[in-house]
Amino acid sequence: MSTAHYSNTRRVIAPFSTATGKVQWLGITMLGIIVLLAVMAPLFAGYLPRALSCAPFETPSAAHILGCDDAGYDIWSQLLYGARVSLIVGLSVATVSTVIATAVAILVGYHGGWVDRLVMRFIDVVQAMPFMPLVIVLGVYFGASIQTQIIVIALVMWASPVRELRAQILSIRSAGYVEASIAMGAGGWFVGLKHILPEIAPLIVPQFVRIALAAIMVETSLSFLGLGDPLQNSWGSILFHANARAAFLTGTWIYWILPPGIAVSLTVLALAFIGFGYDASLAPRIKVKKQALPLAPAHAAPQPGAALSAQGLTIVYDTEFGTNTAVKACDLTLQKGELLGLVGESGSGKTTLSLAILRLLRHPARVTHGAVWLGDDDLLAKDAEELRALRGRKIALIPQSAMNALNPVLTIGAQIEEALERGDKLPSDQKSAKVNEWLGKVGLQTKHANSYAHELSGGMRQRAVIAIALCNTPEVVIADEPTTGLDVLVQEEIMQLLLNLRQSLNLSILFVTHNLPLIARHADRLAVMYQGELVDLGAPESLRTAALHAHTRALFDNLPEIDDPKLWPQGVPNGDPVIAFTGVTKTYYPNSVLGLNLGAPHKALNDVSFTLRPGEKLGLVGGSGAGKSTLARLVMGMIKPDSGTIAYNGAPLGAGRTARKTMARAVHMVFQDPYQSIRNRMSIRDIIAEPLRIHGERDDGVIARKVAAALAAVRLPSDGHFMSRRPVQLSGGQRQRVAFARALVCDPKVIIADEPTSMLDQSVRMEIVQLMEDLRREYGTAFLFITHDIALARHFCDRLIVLSEGRIVEHGDADAVVQTPQHDYTRKLIAAA
Repeated sequence: MSTAHYSNTRRVIAPFSTATGKVQWLGITMLGIIVLLAVMAPLFAGYLPRALSCAPFETPSAAHILGCDDAGYDIWSQLLYGARVSLIVGLSVATVSTVIATAVAILVGYHGGWVDRLVMRFIDVVQAMPFMPLVIVLGVYFGASIQTQIIVIALVMWASPVRELRAQILSIRSAGYVEASIAMGAGGWFVGLKHILPEIAPLIVPQFVRIALAAIMVETSLSFLGLGDPLQNSWGSILFHANARAAFLTGTWIYWILPPGIAVSLTVLALAFIGFGYDASLAPRIKVKKQALPLAPAHAAPQPGAALSAQGLTIVYDTEFGTNTAVKACDLTLQKGELLGLVGESGSGKTTLSLAILRLLRHPARVTHGAVWLGDDDLLAKDAEELRALRGRKIALIPQSAMNALNPVLTIGAQIEEALERGDKLPSDQKSAKVNEWLGKVGLQTKHANSYAHELSGGMRQRAVIAIALCNTPEVVIADEPTTGLDVLVQEEIMQLLLNLRQSLNLSILFVTHNLPLIARHADRLAVMYQGELVDLGAPESLRTAALHAHTRALFDNLPEIDDPKLWPQGVPNGDPVIAFTGVTKTYYPNSVLGLNLGAPHKALNDVSFTLRPGEKLGLVGGSGAGKSTLARLVMGMIKPDSGTIAYNGAPLGAGRTARKTMARAVHMVFQDPYQSIRNRMSIRDIIAEPLRIHGERDDGVIARKVAAALAAVRLPSDGHFMSRRPVQLSGGQRQRVAFARALVCDPKVIIADEPTSMLDQSVRMEIVQLMEDLRREYGTAFLFITHDIALARHFCDRLIVLSEGRIVEHGDADAVVQTPQHDYTRKLIAAA
């Protein structure tokens, strides 16, 4: 991703060349003129607003542009000086309300729980009250003055923005980079000021503009009703006096009432235009041009015996910087009944290709050349109605993220029924029977028809998505990363389910994945994509032994077999254990109120004991829900055990802040996803320096030296240019190296590496593992290596702990655990490796 793209994500003023930009700049210009006239009122007015300067009801003239009121005051002067009061009230209310709303939103969004529920219920009460009557009652109670207006309007208007800001903060609070900051020892103030506030700043500005807009109108209304400061001129007070002094009866309303009304309207319109531009910057309005039909290659025709074929497919992305070609003249054929694996690293074009086949690409992507045949049907030549008739019935998609693919407010049964409606029309009783039949086919129970997506595990959700995709028995299925995010045993279960359905339904499956070990075990053929091109095609074994392209050879070379000679040497731990667990147990409860635990308990860890010595590489292996994350949080002092002891350097770990402070310096974590655990809007320098600042380092010289040393240790440049770059300018491997530099900068005794290679491309994984070995050897750092990949853990680690349902089921030398497993769960992990 380019630097230009990064800068666009921060833009809150639209470019003038766009229609949105012109509207926004018109609003800025209008407001600027109004503010200028208000500030320079003594220069432009000619008279003081309460000076007797003309005869009562004098008509407009060169000396008095808008004439005079019944008391002989110049209306033009009142209008200009009145702008000051109206703008002061509007901007002051906006400032006070926005500060209160932002502070409250950060408080409830960060802490959540009972704090969130209590404050949000109070906001519900505030918003349920009628707005203007509440303002009027408060205005009467506190008395008439500018200060009263500001306080009263702010007290009512702060509540509404809290909801929008809170929703964004809840999302930010769960982001990987916030979790990383908390894991490094950051408190609520640090996280709020350094991470949350900068991220919501683009949302705060339009909230400020909206409040200012509404406040000016409310101030005008209050002053019109006589609740403003009687000693101050504002647009509302001008309207109040005009109405009270019979402006309509004397015919002076044209120059006494219209001007302040127009001034209010223009100011509100200017703020609305500015807000429109901010909203458009945060959610750009995309113009989609009608696309021309792709140019079919010469002699394009269906392939005999093929279920699906793509011929000469070229796909481009149109950007403001030019056109990027994502897929280049790709030819791909899926035979009837075949399982074809389409593999490649991130950005290789495999997902773009599969979506183009389904005609599901969105702007700015477009197909420029090629033909796609589904049997004898030319998919690229079909109109929307013809495509709808084919989707689900002849060709189906199993999407990448089951949680996102399922509707959270519909039951699984309702969603399968909805899919069945695209097929043959069935009576209600037959439809229900069909739903139950398909639940059984994918390994779910009948009761799951009444379940919602959040009530199912990841594997169960994926089974439900498969049922929805296949319930109309299509001939061709495109499975887009259907096992991503699932643990290794569940991945194998989903793979076996698809293989069984392929046999029973005679399916042809195009399986898109970056998980080469999994698909290589089961596919009939593999198609390898690299930089938008199809570079290799053949049976898995033939590609493993005689690949044509260097990239394919590199992919297989980076797949160590579990029984190959060990790739990294055995470490030589020395000294007493730096971490020791003895009989540690940790239990969670669904709800906790004022220290009372409610609901059925879940024992995440049960009687866990182990040690970790300096310079040792200890592997922690297990599937989802095994207790790996809980164990890591206990090691870091982020939570305390229910029973048992945790010792650091031979001394029992204290409780509360003492334990957290001790372990935050001694233990650092490298998270699974380098794209989520590092904030894109920070420089590389600030990212690596963050733990130093959390722990109180303020000397810029010390920080600069330690950051440079950490970058050098992870084999990254340490010059000023590199340190000023943003994460979006780095590859996945470079991002993870930055994460290791951040972990290393405080010289920790232990680094917890939580699946540090699982989100990286195959060719980069071995580099990161080698980096960990280098750091262990050079700095004597102990590693707790958390993974579900027992093959990689056996090659890298000295010892292995196999964790299942919160218990250690196997523990010993890495080679011994893999070569002579004692527990059935360990044997399953080895079989799936």
